[in-house]
Amino acid sequence: MKKLTCALAAGTLLALSSLAAPANALPAHPIPSATVSGDVANARYHYAPRRVCTVRTVVTRGYHGRRVVKRVRVCRGR
Repeated sequence: MKKLTCALAAGTLLALSSLAAPANALPAHPIPSATVSGDVANARYHYAPRRVCTVRTVVTRGYHGRRVVKRVRVCRGR
């Protein structure tokens, strides 16, 4: 039990000391000699709209009144 209490106290002190220290992950001022490439800075995702196509069945009357069944592809897009 004594070891568990000591380990818990050590862990608490370590957590509190890490929260009290300032973060050094990002410097306040960027380094002037480091430049960013223009290709990387202006990279964008190009969105190409897809055409949505469906197949419709069209029934008409042909010569002598016979049924003519056609399958027509209908697309909607920009």
